[in-house]
Amino acid sequence: MALAADEFAINEAGASKKLTLQQICDFLVTRAAAATVAAGPYTTQLVLAADSGDITGVGLVTVMTITATGTGRFYFKAQIVYQTHVVTTGVGFAVNHTGTLTQFVVEKRQSTTGGSAANNAATEIANTATGNLYESQGSRTKNTLIGAVSVSVDTINLDMIATLEGFFVCSVSGDLEIKMQAELALLVCHAMQGSYLELVKLS
Repeated sequence: MALAADEFAINEAGASKKLTLQQICDFLVTRAAAATVAAGPYTTQLVLAADSGDITGVGLVTVMTITATGTGRFYFKAQIVYQTHVVTTGVGFAVNHTGTLTQFVVEKRQSTTGGSAANNAATEIANTATGNLYESQGSRTKNTLIGAVSVSVDTINLDMIATLEGFFVCSVSGDLEIKMQAELALLVCHAMQGSYLELVKLS
Protein backbone atom coordinates (compact mmCIF):
# COMPACT_ATOMS: atom_id res chain seq x y z
CA MET A 1 0.00 0.00 0.00
CA ALA A 2 1.40 3.39 -1.01
CA LEU A 3 2.01 6.03 1.67
CA ALA A 4 2.00 9.80 1.25
CA ALA A 5 5.59 9.95 2.48
CA ASP A 6 6.88 7.41 -0.09
CA GLU A 7 9.70 8.89 -2.19
CA PHE A 8 10.48 8.70 -5.91
CA ALA A 9 13.75 9.51 -7.65
CA ILE A 10 13.57 12.19 -10.37
CA ASN A 11 15.99 14.04 -12.62
CA GLU A 12 15.55 17.80 -12.93
CA ALA A 13 17.76 19.42 -15.58
CA GLY A 14 20.52 16.91 -14.84
CA ALA A 15 20.21 17.14 -11.06
CA SER A 16 19.10 14.10 -9.08
CA LYS A 17 16.23 14.87 -6.71
CA LYS A 18 13.34 13.14 -5.02
CA LEU A 19 9.59 13.69 -4.74
CA THR A 20 7.10 12.33 -2.25
CA LEU A 21 3.79 10.85 -3.34
CA GLN A 22 2.10 13.71 -1.45
CA GLN A 23 3.97 16.29 -3.55
CA ILE A 24 2.86 14.55 -6.75
CA CYS A 25 -0.77 14.50 -5.59
CA ASP A 26 -0.62 18.17 -4.59
CA PHE A 27 0.76 19.09 -8.03
CA LEU A 28 -2.09 17.34 -9.83
CA VAL A 29 -4.94 18.37 -7.49
CA THR A 30 -5.11 21.70 -5.66
CA ARG A 31 -7.43 21.43 -2.64
CA ALA A 32 -8.65 23.96 -0.09
CA ALA A 33 -11.26 24.32 2.64
CA ALA A 34 -12.17 28.01 2.40
CA ALA A 35 -14.38 30.35 0.39
CA THR A 36 -11.65 31.22 -2.12
CA VAL A 37 -8.64 29.44 -3.60
CA ALA A 38 -6.22 30.16 -6.44
CA ALA A 39 -6.57 27.75 -9.36
CA GLY A 40 -4.02 24.99 -9.70
CA PRO A 41 -2.54 23.83 -13.02
CA TYR A 42 -4.86 20.84 -13.50
CA THR A 43 -7.72 20.15 -11.05
CA THR A 44 -8.85 22.53 -8.30
CA GLN A 45 -11.20 21.40 -5.52
CA LEU A 46 -12.74 23.92 -3.11
CA VAL A 47 -14.99 23.04 -0.17
CA LEU A 48 -16.74 25.79 1.75
CA ALA A 49 -15.24 25.66 5.24
CA ALA A 50 -17.90 27.80 6.95
CA ASP A 51 -21.45 28.88 6.23
CA SER A 52 -21.78 32.04 4.15
CA GLY A 53 -23.38 35.09 5.66
CA ASP A 54 -27.12 35.54 5.26
CA ILE A 55 -28.10 36.49 1.70
CA THR A 56 -31.17 38.71 1.70
CA GLY A 57 -33.21 39.48 -1.37
CA VAL A 58 -32.63 39.24 -5.09
CA GLY A 59 -29.09 40.58 -5.41
CA LEU A 60 -26.64 37.86 -6.48
CA VAL A 61 -23.92 37.27 -3.87
CA THR A 62 -20.68 35.36 -4.46
CA VAL A 63 -20.32 32.39 -2.11
CA MET A 64 -17.35 30.51 -3.65
CA THR A 65 -14.46 31.65 -5.87
CA ILE A 66 -11.57 30.03 -7.73
CA THR A 67 -9.21 32.83 -8.69
CA ALA A 68 -6.91 33.21 -11.71
CA THR A 69 -8.16 30.22 -13.70
CA GLY A 70 -5.78 30.82 -16.58
CA THR A 71 -6.82 30.36 -20.18
CA GLY A 72 -8.01 27.35 -22.15
CA ARG A 73 -10.93 24.92 -21.95
CA PHE A 74 -12.48 24.14 -18.56
CA TYR A 75 -15.13 21.93 -16.97
CA PHE A 76 -16.67 22.88 -13.63
CA LYS A 77 -19.14 21.39 -11.17
CA ALA A 78 -20.58 22.97 -8.03
CA GLN A 79 -22.77 21.24 -5.48
CA ILE A 80 -24.23 23.98 -3.32
CA VAL A 81 -25.66 23.00 0.04
CA TYR A 82 -27.99 25.72 1.31
CA GLN A 83 -30.68 26.54 3.85
CA THR A 84 -33.54 29.03 4.12
CA HIS A 85 -35.42 30.30 7.16
CA VAL A 86 -38.90 30.13 5.62
CA VAL A 87 -40.46 27.20 3.72
CA THR A 88 -41.70 29.51 0.95
CA THR A 89 -38.21 30.91 0.30
CA GLY A 90 -36.67 29.73 -2.96
CA VAL A 91 -33.14 30.38 -4.21
CA GLY A 92 -31.45 31.25 -7.48
CA PHE A 93 -27.94 30.62 -8.76
CA ALA A 94 -25.53 32.09 -11.29
CA VAL A 95 -21.99 31.33 -12.43
CA ASN A 96 -19.67 34.17 -13.37
CA HIS A 97 -16.16 34.47 -14.79
CA THR A 98 -14.45 37.83 -14.52
CA GLY A 99 -12.18 37.19 -17.51
CA THR A 100 -13.03 36.93 -21.20
CA LEU A 101 -14.95 33.85 -22.32
CA THR A 102 -15.54 32.79 -25.91
CA GLN A 103 -17.86 29.93 -24.95
CA PHE A 104 -19.95 29.28 -21.84
CA VAL A 105 -22.79 26.93 -20.93
CA VAL A 106 -24.14 25.85 -17.55
CA GLU A 107 -26.95 23.65 -16.24
CA LYS A 108 -28.66 23.76 -12.82
CA ARG A 109 -30.31 20.60 -11.45
CA GLN A 110 -32.34 19.91 -8.32
CA SER A 111 -34.76 17.35 -6.91
CA THR A 112 -38.31 18.70 -6.57
CA THR A 113 -41.71 17.60 -5.27
CA GLY A 114 -43.09 17.55 -8.81
CA GLY A 115 -44.21 13.96 -9.30
CA SER A 116 -45.60 14.21 -12.82
CA ALA A 117 -45.00 17.87 -13.73
CA ALA A 118 -42.26 20.38 -13.02
CA ASN A 119 -43.00 22.75 -10.12
CA ASN A 120 -39.53 24.10 -9.09
CA ALA A 121 -40.27 23.28 -5.42
CA ALA A 122 -37.00 21.92 -4.04
CA THR A 123 -37.02 18.86 -1.79
CA GLU A 124 -34.70 16.35 -0.20
CA ILE A 125 -37.61 14.16 0.97
CA ALA A 126 -38.94 11.29 -1.15
CA ASN A 127 -42.26 12.48 -2.58
CA THR A 128 -43.84 9.22 -3.71
CA ALA A 129 -42.96 5.58 -4.06
CA THR A 130 -41.63 6.39 -7.53
CA GLY A 131 -39.45 9.24 -6.29
CA ASN A 132 -39.17 12.93 -7.11
CA LEU A 133 -38.82 14.85 -10.34
CA TYR A 134 -35.25 15.95 -11.13
CA GLU A 135 -35.67 19.36 -12.77
CA SER A 136 -33.05 21.24 -14.74
CA GLN A 137 -32.56 24.68 -16.26
CA GLY A 138 -29.69 25.95 -18.39
CA SER A 139 -28.02 29.13 -19.57
CA ARG A 140 -25.41 30.31 -22.09
CA THR A 141 -24.90 33.63 -20.30
CA LYS A 142 -22.48 34.11 -17.42
CA ASN A 143 -23.37 36.17 -14.34
CA THR A 144 -27.13 35.85 -14.83
CA LEU A 145 -29.71 33.67 -13.08
CA ILE A 146 -29.80 30.12 -14.41
CA GLY A 147 -33.47 29.81 -15.29
CA ALA A 148 -35.98 30.83 -12.63
CA VAL A 149 -35.43 30.87 -8.89
CA SER A 150 -36.97 27.94 -7.03
CA VAL A 151 -40.19 28.58 -5.11
CA SER A 152 -39.71 26.75 -1.79
CA VAL A 153 -37.87 24.21 0.34
CA ASP A 154 -39.30 21.17 2.10
CA THR A 155 -38.11 22.17 5.60
CA ILE A 156 -36.64 25.34 7.08
CA ASN A 157 -33.09 25.38 8.45
CA LEU A 158 -32.23 21.96 6.99
CA ASP A 159 -29.77 21.23 4.20
CA MET A 160 -30.88 21.36 0.57
CA ILE A 161 -28.59 20.77 -2.43
CA ALA A 162 -28.41 22.07 -5.99
CA THR A 163 -25.93 21.07 -8.71
CA LEU A 164 -24.42 23.48 -11.23
CA GLU A 165 -22.35 21.96 -14.03
CA GLY A 166 -20.86 23.44 -17.16
CA PHE A 167 -18.05 24.24 -19.58
CA PHE A 168 -16.26 27.37 -20.72
CA VAL A 169 -13.44 28.53 -22.96
CA CYS A 170 -11.37 31.38 -21.53
CA SER A 171 -9.15 33.70 -23.60
CA VAL A 172 -8.30 36.16 -20.79
CA SER A 173 -7.82 34.79 -17.28
CA GLY A 174 -10.13 35.75 -14.43
CA ASP A 175 -11.99 34.36 -11.44
CA LEU A 176 -14.70 31.69 -11.47
CA GLU A 177 -17.52 32.74 -9.11
CA ILE A 178 -20.54 30.83 -7.81
CA LYS A 179 -23.36 33.19 -6.89
CA MET A 180 -26.63 32.81 -5.00
CA GLN A 181 -29.69 34.88 -4.19
CA ALA A 182 -33.00 34.57 -2.35
CA GLU A 183 -36.29 34.37 -4.21
CA LEU A 184 -37.71 37.76 -3.23
CA ALA A 185 -36.79 40.92 -1.32
CA LEU A 186 -36.50 40.41 2.46
CA LEU A 187 -36.33 36.61 2.13
CA VAL A 188 -33.12 35.01 3.44
CA CYS A 189 -30.90 32.09 2.42
CA HIS A 190 -27.28 31.09 2.88
CA ALA A 191 -24.77 28.58 1.53
CA MET A 192 -23.64 25.91 3.97
CA GLN A 193 -20.23 24.55 4.84
CA GLY A 194 -19.56 21.47 2.74
CA SER A 195 -20.62 23.12 -0.52
CA TYR A 196 -18.18 21.93 -3.18
CA LEU A 197 -16.68 23.47 -6.34
CA GLU A 198 -14.40 21.65 -8.77
CA LEU A 199 -12.60 23.15 -11.78
CA VAL A 200 -10.77 20.96 -14.29
CA LYS A 201 -8.47 22.38 -16.97
CA LEU A 202 -9.11 20.32 -20.09
CA SER A 203 -6.59 21.92 -22.47
